[in-house]
Amino acid sequence: MQLIGLYTQPQHISDIRMQNGRWEFEFETEFDDVFRLNEDPVGLLKQACRGVPIINYVQQQLTTLLQPDVNIWFYPKGHK
Repeated sequence: MQLIGLYTQPQHISDIRMQNGRWEFEFETEFDDVFRLNEDPVGLLKQACRGVPIINYVQQQLTTLLQPDVNIWFYPKGHK
């Protein structure tokens, strides 16, 4: 959510749910294409998250780095 907040204030955030072995949620933005980078409608989000560390707060240790399309995915509304 913090990465999304770098670009816009997310609105109408859905409940977070576990689906297909991963955590998912949906949100809306006030402006279309706020995350667009070239032809990728979510390219800025992918760029912002690349290499961000994930900290396991139970053990206070680094567990992995975010990598778009490897361990974090963003899809625009209507993605099939």
